Formats: sequence, structure tokens, C-alpha cells
Amino acid sequence: MALNQQSQSPASGGVAAGELSVASLQVLIDQVATFNVFVIPEQSHPGSGEARSDGIKCRGSLHRFDLALELSSESGVRASNKVGPAEGRVDMHWIVIPNTFAARPDIEPPSIPLDRHYSQRFALQEMTLTFGNSDGFRSFGTGRTFPIIVGGRPRLMVAGIGNVMEGFGRFAGHEGNFTFCGEWMPDGFTGHIITRILDEGGKLRTRDPLPPLTAEVDRPDPDFTYLMWLAQKGKGPAQANRPSLTPEGQFRGLNIPMELKQGYSAFTTREGGFRAADLAVRDVIGLEVGFGRGSQPDAPPTGTPLSPFQFEGVARYSLNDGQGHVLGSITTNVLEGRRFDYRLAGAPAETAWRFGFFGPVIYGSGCFQGTSGVFFGASNSILRPPPGDHIITHCYFARLYDPEGRLRAAEKVRR
Repeated sequence: MALNQQSQSPASGGVAAGELSVASLQVLIDQVATFNVFVIPEQSHPGSGEARSDGIKCRGSLHRFDLALELSSESGVRASNKVGPAEGRVDMHWIVIPNTFAARPDIEPPSIPLDRHYSQRFALQEMTLTFGNSDGFRSFGTGRTFPIIVGGRPRLMVAGIGNVMEGFGRFAGHEGNFTFCGEWMPDGFTGHIITRILDEGGKLRTRDPLPPLTAEVDRPDPDFTYLMWLAQKGKGPAQANRPSLTPEGQFRGLNIPMELKQGYSAFTTREGGFRAADLAVRDVIGLEVGFGRGSQPDAPPTGTPLSPFQFEGVARYSLNDGQGHVLGSITTNVLEGRRFDYRLAGAPAETAWRFGFFGPVIYGSGCFQGTSGVFFGASNSILRPPPGDHIITHCYFARLYDPEGRLRAAEKVRR
């Protein structure tokens, strides 16, 4: 995913800019608890999924969600989606808001009726995730509905970005963000949440083996398949960021190539409370070519919890079989992206960024020919504009309409 950029460098000298290597900074920005969660509505919760004058309130159970990609010249790209038993709950209060309203956690938004025929924005007035009995966080954010017709009937896709406002239990004192994508069902929200929580002290992560996924929920989102992959900067001239200019020669953003990679993440609440495995970054499996820019021309260059920097972009993600043969690609249009600035404890002079973003898949080729769905993800980054260094780890996902399961692999996750 291409990122919004400003012309000045976020580095201000000192330790990070002058002394730490790119490899050391990569280690620092990857000290993040990264985990995938699947939400299944609690049908017994009163009012689940109902749109009321004060918004939509519902509750769901949180499940560990293991994803993996299989790539071959014979079968193309296939994804394993494995959902485990409940390990927590989420409480949600979402309010549909006017498209022009600038939502903030300290302002009660005006509420408008939910219209299932048009795309609308909403505010996450409450989205509290609780793992086990005592670990979790409260958040605020915004999102958007995507009405579609599939199988001859209307369905309401949703995606959004949340920022951690307060952690409790093991999450106390941590900051981070998440992106979610799924669907509003009659009984509430069904879908996936990717969460990235800053964890330089290692309080949330473990290198010990996690308990295996001992149980599985059978296809809780049966018409869709979820794909996960990572992206980081590669080496050489072909991986260099380059300015994108208007026909008049004005700077408008950056063209950013990236290497796509296999990845794996997991968490557990069993045997001692919440723990996340370190994000596993594996083999190169493809190439990203994208463009990004800020979506508010007059906005300040900083991103804060009350006023995150907003960006948008387009990108093409091509996946190969490990031998360089492209199996398929998808082109995406990020409609909403949010950037939050933060400081690394291990490099306090360096400004780092954390992101959430989502938008529709607008085109597919190869094994993705004719596919449709939503692209979303979360990332951490340090960027110095060209020719400076770019240190980044993207966690990318796609929720693709796949009622026949042609993109679905056997339910076995490689460890």
C-alpha cells in the first residue's frame, strides 16, 4: 500500500537519524504485538445489529484467526482460514454520521439513519475488545459501509479503523491501532480485525510456542475468503521510492514499490493470559507498485489520536509462485487511511508512523480474475523522503467474495 507523504523528513537527527542502522530501526518498528481476530455476533445480546436513533449497539465473541497462503503454478493462490474457539468479546456502539462530519472521541457526533442502499460513514463511539477476563483496550475510530449485491440479494459490507484510547490488564500503557472488515448481519457484525499494538518492552509478546488451534468454527463467513500477506522494502534501484508529480510538475505524493512476503501471526489467552507470537516474516512472494498521497490538501503534516493524518492511494499487488511466475494480481483503491505519529523508546529522536487503511478491490487478473471484495490492513513505518531510507512492515489483507471456495485451501496453517 502506498503511503501519504510530506516533503520534509520526519527524522530530526540524533540517535536514530545518525547512529542506528536501517536493520536496527527495522527491529524497533517490528516490536509490535500483531494478531488476527475473528468476530462472531452474540445473537443473545439484546438489540444486536439493530439500527436505532442512537446508533448500532452489539456484542460479539473474539476468536483466534489463523491465515496462510498457498501459491503454486497448478492451483494459483489459495488461502487457509482457520477460526478457533472464543477467547474474548467485543462491545460495539457505532453511529452513522454525515460524510462531512469530522469525528473525534471528545465530540458526540450527529446521528443519521442507516441507509443500506448507499455508502455511509460511521463513528466507533465504543469498540472495546476484552481478551479472557481482564486484558484488552477501549478504542475510537471511524469507518464506512459498502452496500453490494451478491447472489441476487443486498448485503452491507463494512470496514473501519480504530485507535487504542485506553488499555487495561496487560494492554495498560500501550498504544496501537486496528483495522476491521466484514459485514453487518441481522444479529450484528461478522468479520476480521487486524490489530497492531506497540510493544517495545515485550510485555504482550512471547517466543514460546503457542497452544495449537484445538477447535474450529465451521465457515463463519462462508461466502468470503480472507488473504493475508506482508510487505517490506527490498534492496536495489527497482525498490527506490520516487516522487509523483502533477502535469504541472508539482509534488503530489510518492510511487512506492515493495516486496510482498509470506507472514504469520497468532495469539492466545490460555495458560496465563493474553500473549501474541512475534510476527513471522517469510519468503518473498510478489511485488507491489503503488501511489499514495494525503487526502486533505490543507491538513497539517502530523497525525494524532484526536486528528490522524488522512491519506488515500491506489496499488497493484502481484503474487507469484516463488519462481517469478505471476499467478494473479489485484488492484485496490484505498479510500480511507489514517496515520498516527509516535516515538520509539529505542530511538527517541525518530518519528515513526502507524497506519490503518481500507478500500475496495477494483480489478483482478490471473487467478483473481473477476474477483471483488475489500482490501485492508495495518502498518508501522519510518520514512525519509527520497533518497532517504524507508523502513516499513505492512500487514495486508483482502476479503474476497468466494462462494464456491475456489480461493480456499485446506484448513492447515504452516508454523
